[in-house]
Amino acid sequence: MPWYKHINTALEERIARLARLFLAGGSGFIGSAFVRHAVAAGHAVQALCRSERSAAAVQALGAQPVIGDLLQAGAWQAQAAQAQIVLHFAQPKTFGGRVSKARALRYEADRQVMDRNLLSALQGSAVERVVYVSGTSYYGQQDPPPKDESAEPNPRGWGPYIVKAIQQLETFRAAGLPIVTVFPSSVYGAGSWYAEILASLKAGRTQLTLARRDPTLATVHVEDCARAILHLMEHGTIGERYIICDDRPPKYSEILAQSAKALNVPLKTRAVPLWLGRIIAGPVVTDVYDAHLSNARLRSTGFRFQFPTIEQGIPDVVRTWLSAQAR
Repeated sequence: MPWYKHINTALEERIARLARLFLAGGSGFIGSAFVRHAVAAGHAVQALCRSERSAAAVQALGAQPVIGDLLQAGAWQAQAAQAQIVLHFAQPKTFGGRVSKARALRYEADRQVMDRNLLSALQGSAVERVVYVSGTSYYGQQDPPPKDESAEPNPRGWGPYIVKAIQQLETFRAAGLPIVTVFPSSVYGAGSWYAEILASLKAGRTQLTLARRDPTLATVHVEDCARAILHLMEHGTIGERYIICDDRPPKYSEILAQSAKALNVPLKTRAVPLWLGRIIAGPVVTDVYDAHLSNARLRSTGFRFQFPTIEQGIPDVVRTWLSAQAR
């Protein structure tokens, strides 16, 4: 066979692996990182956007914006149903400001509506795979040794307000939707909750912690999270769950210490009693727990982490964040 035939065959095989993707939540913290990786891999990406601002953001990343709102039925549903693969990153906002019980219940209700509007649109379609992004607060308190996806859930924090969405998801899966469920742990990067910590540390502010409580967090770098979801889009088994977390879960105090070290600033902390923490941040955020979780199932699919621990990941994020601040 002539040499150019080999090239054409390889190209055809690569094109066959590429897919038409539809994303809900493509302009968010994790979703935007995923869009970059998916576009770089050659996939055709459509991303649902509620505003012109988010549409401009995903377009700048190389995706095609689709205007619509997950909380409302609309023409976007037909476009989602035409995709080969649908990825659902979107959820109501979970960080910033005090989180009251009323706000958490609103989150719980809205999340179910958003999921229903998307997933019901896919029933009877030719969609090949649905990747649903949840969160490890659903698994909640997990003691050593690290637990895998078969662990009995013990929802904490936002977890109790995810349960109904997961139950609803199982109904769609049982009805035949080809769903792969991923559970990212606490995703850190130069945005979202972790950027707020970096800004606070850089400004020299005292970091509040809960007295006599230093929770163990399952963590993952946002780039590893995005890469893992892209990997599972192709290599995940339909019907399975996958936890996305680092090799070692750090203490919250370690995250603060590593962050201050990478920023080259002193770390100042103040422990406050639980009752005061609830007044300041609300009962949901202060429902802390230990998340000893395993990434063994994810690794068994062939995925490899670029930043397997915070010791490797936090310095990278801090460099990215500082660079963005300097622009």
